[in-house]
Amino acid sequence: MNEFAAVLEYIEEHLSSEINMKDIERLAQMSEYNFQKIFSILAGISLGEYIRKRKLSHSLYDLKETDMKIIDIAFKYGYQSSESYSRAFQQCFQTSPSNARKNWDNLKIFPKLSIRVQIKGGNEMNYYMTKEATFLVTGIRESYTTVNEGQAKIPQFWDRFNDTTLFDQVINEKDATTPNTVLGICLPGEGEAYDYFIGVRSSEETTNSELETITLPETDWAVFKAVGKVPEAIRETYQEIYESFFPSTSYQQRNLPDFESYPLDLDPMSENHVTEIWIPVK
Repeated sequence: MNEFAAVLEYIEEHLSSEINMKDIERLAQMSEYNFQKIFSILAGISLGEYIRKRKLSHSLYDLKETDMKIIDIAFKYGYQSSESYSRAFQQCFQTSPSNARKNWDNLKIFPKLSIRVQIKGGNEMNYYMTKEATFLVTGIRESYTTVNEGQAKIPQFWDRFNDTTLFDQVINEKDATTPNTVLGICLPGEGEAYDYFIGVRSSEETTNSELETITLPETDWAVFKAVGKVPEAIRETYQEIYESFFPSTSYQQRNLPDFESYPLDLDPMSENHVTEIWIPVK
């Protein structure tokens, strides 16, 4: 959590200057993709949205305490025009910068996030460690430019997979000796871009032109069991992983694909449903 605190402090120090993702990667000691994903899980808001709201909140000081022109305030916080600044300000505070300057009383700033360690009940996390050799997965993929975009579009991707012939085509590729599961895999790309791959473990490269086969690398995995309805149980387990597991162990997440493993023979709306979350670690 010290790394996250360092990133938050860096953001505060650069609200009126350039915020460089390479600096954030260095402070967080992880890739941009991993940090963006973990930040949204812990904060409940994307990193980009957090930075935008903190910049706008900080600009309130200039509106109230200085006689700076609105165009100069806009430039100070990275906006290209007073119009783009005013639109963002209106969206955040439901009033214009000029009105805010006259009537300050009802404005609510978006505060800096703080990192705190919570001592919780003493329940053990349901996980195990394993090392896996490289293995093949056959299925379909979609590409997303941001973590935010992926989180919004992945449920629709699953609907398309489940409601078309793609489901049977993919399942027919499954290696019969492997668990009866379908995988949802995040494949990190450049920056925060990534691909999402729905597929099954397979024994050979596919010959189906509508599908593709990828290879997941050999690595150590921390495997967590999310017990309960999808997606609530998965969301809660991710929260526990990043709030409790990583801060209390020496493991670090690697910048490799991570995935969720969904059983094909269980109802995802059942309280007894078990989703496995596989995270590559070192």
